[in-house]
Formats: sequence, structure tokens, C-alpha cells
Amino acid sequence: MRTFLLLTFLSLLTISWTRLEAQESIIPQDSTDFGDFLVLQDQVPGLSFRWQIKDKSLPESLLLDSLFLFAKTDSGYISQPMEHFAQLHEMSSRFGLDSLNVGLSYRVYSEEVSWQGAREYLANLVRNGDYQPIYEVKDVSEDLVVLAKKTPYSPFLKFKILFISDYKLFIVTAVIIFFFVVSIVMIIFMIILKVKKSKREQHKKEYENLIIDPLTSLLFEKELDEISVMKASDFHAYFPAELLQKVLFKEVLIQKIIGLNKKMKGEFKGKLKTIYQKLDLDKMSIQSLKSGKWYKITQGLVEINEMDLVEALTEVKGHANSDNFHVRSQAVATLLNLSEKVDLNFLKDQTFPLSEWQQMNYLRIIKFVSNVKPLKLEVLFESSNQSIRVFGIKLVRMLGRLDLLVNLANISEEVGLEEQIEILETYETLGAHMEVGFINRCLSSENEELAFAAAKAAFSLGDENSVKLIYSRLAKDQLSFKLKKQLLKTLHALDISKFDQATIGASDPISGQIRAHILDPLLSHV
Repeated sequence: MRTFLLLTFLSLLTISWTRLEAQESIIPQDSTDFGDFLVLQDQVPGLSFRWQIKDKSLPESLLLDSLFLFAKTDSGYISQPMEHFAQLHEMSSRFGLDSLNVGLSYRVYSEEVSWQGAREYLANLVRNGDYQPIYEVKDVSEDLVVLAKKTPYSPFLKFKILFISDYKLFIVTAVIIFFFVVSIVMIIFMIILKVKKSKREQHKKEYENLIIDPLTSLLFEKELDEISVMKASDFHAYFPAELLQKVLFKEVLIQKIIGLNKKMKGEFKGKLKTIYQKLDLDKMSIQSLKSGKWYKITQGLVEINEMDLVEALTEVKGHANSDNFHVRSQAVATLLNLSEKVDLNFLKDQTFPLSEWQQMNYLRIIKFVSNVKPLKLEVLFESSNQSIRVFGIKLVRMLGRLDLLVNLANISEEVGLEEQIEILETYETLGAHMEVGFINRCLSSENEELAFAAAKAAFSLGDENSVKLIYSRLAKDQLSFKLKKQLLKTLHALDISKFDQATIGASDPISGQIRAHILDPLLSHV
């Protein structure tokens, strides 16, 4: 193996040496041919040449020619060292018209040598592999670098600034700058808002301290009649005129008066309301109803409601059907509290559905005012809004309005499923035995929710027809567990014998389980 590798290496070395000798033999042996060979090479590393003229004088044109830059010597003239041999023919042509004694000297680095020495230097470079000779003239049309050198420069880009000409880089940079600017603006804006908010809170605390003592003095040192006859200027002894002109001071004063009004009773509430009106704070509350911001409108409605500003009811009604949930809810609550005669037309005309929260809130208010104000609940049955009609039926049940059972009977056949279920619950709660016919009709309904509500009502209001309908339905229909259990409970309450017939020996095991559940006293309320 070692012998094979050695032979291979020697073969490659021999081939390389043979190729180098072949390249070296191409270098001409004649001085003229050697000069032409150098013209073909153009440049050889470390090799240069100079022109020597042994005449005592030179034509003016040659002396001034920047290509040669001749310098005078003792033996004649000598040019500057030059490395581009491709210029030899052009230079020699400039000497052709003048009878001059011209010679060419070669230099290897800074040492002058004969043409044989120059050839030997070039042969050594080729032999050592430090230089690759050129054997033919290059085609300029195929050499892009040479072609580019001979082509005048003309800028390809239309823009002088490279940054702008690269539109992708420009767009990315512009976007980054935009976000930086926006972020800086946002930070500055947030800082300004925070500073304003902190100043506002600080002023509020200062105003609260200025309000507490004067307001306490008015409430405990002045009678209601004395406050009623006081002029606006009389209050300046308690609240400085310059402070009463500031909106923030008035807002803090309103909050303090309303906070006290919720805690006070009797004559104190009258004093607070009088102070509120004497300081024109009521006008500020009414003016807030015209604001375009929903939270300010809601705040104004709360203030009107708390201070019993009946004179503002006209403006309040305009917000009873507002698009905003909070405004609408507070407006209705204010109307229910302040109206002398609550006809509920403002509630009937609402086009938005009532939420569970709204119904609970309105019910609390209506329960409170129903003892002192006449309520026309029947107008709610005429509403085009289903949730309002359902709420009206609930009010009949919650308030125990037996006088409105006739109205419910008149609409029971025309209303929708949800209203019928509410009517059945109302009949059950109020004990409306006279409406057992409607209950029996609902027992036969295909809708299980309605049939379930009818079965619950029939538990205490049912008659013989109810028993027949229930027994027949248990025998024929495939019922859900929930409905079957309620029907059997009602049947057990109305007719025990029919209950036994329906459950004893029944092929359905569920009926037996329900029977055991109903008859077990420990599970009677489960």
C-alpha cells in the first residue's frame, strides 16, 4: 500500500513537473518575441521596464509627455519605471518619427537586468507556480471587467440618496419611526392625564375639607325656614363665591349633600334639598341630562332621584327609552320614584327587553310606592314588548292584585307561551279557581313547559275534568320524567283512587318509583 501511494505521488509530481516545463518552454527565447510575449501578459509581478534614450536632446513633445516623464542623466534620458507591458507598442510608435537612439531596460523589483535575466525571472515564476502565463489575447467583449473599464460610468439609480432608492428599507424604517413617535406621544399623553388626575384628586380632598364644616353649621345651626329665606349672597359666608364658580367644587358639594341625604331623615332632608336648590345645584343636575356622555346622564338621573327634583321629570322621561342600558334603567327608576301618579305608560312604550336585574330593581321600587301611589298595571298588558307583558303579569302576582285577574283572563288565550306560563303561576299563587278551564286546556298542550305549569296550578285548583285529562295523558302519552312526576303528584292530590289505578301494576317501572317517592312522607318536599 505504501509503495502504491509513493508511486502515485511520484506520478503526479512528474505530471506537474512536465506541465510546468511545457509552460516554461512557451516563453520565447528571442528578445523581440519575448517583448511581444510580455505585451500579451500586460503585467508580471515584480517585473517592470524603463525607456533609455542616449541622445543629448529630445523633442519638446516627448519631454512634456506624462506617459514617459523622462529625466535627464549623464548618458541621455531615462523614463519612469512602468509595469504595463501592453503599452510597449503604443510607446514605441511615438519614437518612430524621430531618429532617436532608444533602448529598453528591464527591472526585477529595483534591480536592472538584461532581457535574458527578465526571461529567467519569469520562467522561475512559472516553474514555481506563482504565475500563470497568458497564451492568447483576451476577447474584450467577453471580459466583463475589461468592458466595464472601457465603458463610461453612468448612475443606474434615479435617486442620489441610496437610502431613499431602496423603498423596502425606507418603508420599514418609516414604520419603525412611526411607532416610536406614536409610543412617545402616548407616553406623554398618559403622563399628562396622570398629572391632571392627581391634581384633580388633590383639589377634591381640599374642597371636601372646605365643605364639611360650613355644611354642618348650616344643618345644625339654621332652621329650615331660615335657610329658605336666605339669598345666594348669604351662602357666601359659608362657601366663598370664587369657589362656587368652579365646576369641580360644585361636583364635590353635590356628592357631599347626596351622601348626607341618604343618611338623614325628616327635617334634615328638607334642609339639604333647600340648600341644593339655593346654590343652583339642581340646575347643574338637570343640565347634565343634556350631556352626550352616558355616565354623566346617569349621574344626573341619580342626583335628581336622590334630591326629589320633581320639576325635572319632563327631561327624565326623554331618557326612559334610551339606547343605553344604564341610562334607561335609572330613568325608569327615577320616574317610578318621583311621579305622583304612576300610569306606567313610559314603561309600556319601552322597545328594549327587560333584564332580570331591571325587573328586580323595578319590582323593589313598585312594591314601595304601590302603598302610596295608584299603579295602573293593566297598561303593561297592552305593550308590544313581550318582556314588559311578562313583567306586568309578575307584578300582579307579586303585589296580589286580585282585581286584575279578569284582565289576565281576557288576554290568556291570545298571548304567547311565556306569558301563559306566568299567568298559570299567577293563578296558582292567587288561588284563581274560576280559571280552572284555562288550566285544563293547558294540561292538554303539546308543549311540556306549559303542561308542567298547568299541572302545578291544577295541584291546588284542579277539578274532575283535570283528573280525567291527567289520567288520560298518563295512559297514552310518552312523557318526560319531570312532567310525569308532576302529573302524578297532582293526580294524587285530586283523586287518590285514580292515582292508584295509574301507578299500581303499571308496566312502566318509573311510575312505580314515582309512586313510592310521592307516598314516602320523608320525601314529600323533595
